Amino acid sequence: MVTTKPQDFKRIWSALITPTNADESVNYHALEQVVDAQIADGVEGFYCCGSSGEGLLLTLDERKQVLEHVLKAADGRVPVMSHVGTIRTKDVIDLAQHAMSAGALAVSMIPPYYYKFSMDDIMGYYEDVIRAVPNVPAIVYNIPQFTGVEFSKDNAGRLLGNENIVGIKHTSTNLYSLERIGQAFPGKALINGFDEQLLGALSMGSCATIGTTVNLFAPLFHQVRDAFDRGDIAEAYRWQHAINLRVEATVKLGIFNAMKYGWTLRGIDCGFCRAPFRPLDDAACKTMQELLALPLESI
Repeated sequence: MVTTKPQDFKRIWSALITPTNADESVNYHALEQVVDAQIADGVEGFYCCGSSGEGLLLTLDERKQVLEHVLKAADGRVPVMSHVGTIRTKDVIDLAQHAMSAGALAVSMIPPYYYKFSMDDIMGYYEDVIRAVPNVPAIVYNIPQFTGVEFSKDNAGRLLGNENIVGIKHTSTNLYSLERIGQAFPGKALINGFDEQLLGALSMGSCATIGTTVNLFAPLFHQVRDAFDRGDIAEAYRWQHAINLRVEATVKLGIFNAMKYGWTLRGIDCGFCRAPFRPLDDAACKTMQELLALPLESI
């Protein structure tokens, strides 16, 4: 039986980067340092091996090792989720079993990609994982711009009605769909996945956010949430602008590499993303230096 509740996810989660060495091996020491530093910044949970963590560029063993090191560094101070999605169901089951045995709060899964799987195939993929790991609390990862599949209350109703599906990570600009899912399935955690629309997602019923720029700018996300909770929408909007300035700048540079280089500038060498991603050039590095030098309230 799954006992995880929506309130367990009501947090500001870092879509955690995966530090690497010059030879592209995972830098586990730097990973643990970044976890500790982000907790000091106010991060309330970690989502590892997702898009920001280059999950699909890691081997299965590396994904397991990343989770174990994040759990070790977090040391129970904040919860950890693991993204276990990939194209082959057997691999997802393997990762999900490991995540549960290692102590993750929940797992998250993109749908299978590349082949044009039918919606029945996709539903079966999630159900096969749940059947094989019956104690797993699972978050559906809705990221249509990467997977080509957009979940809604209609096409994902079969999933959202399953007690093991405890929520959805909604990395989509369709906030209407998010609100409709929340109304149809009120017991599920609605988790925002686009940093630039946190305030809008909160207004549509989101209880949490999992963000790439949370890696470097967690205090800004606290400001938006706190102002929203107070009912001070003008203040929340002001802080959302501060987040969006940083989103806009880092997306232009290559946001995943920008986050890693940002931590290198903060004293923890995180390397660059694995190929085929290209490292930041000198101009991009200079832009990141200037961005990090701005006061957090800068808009």
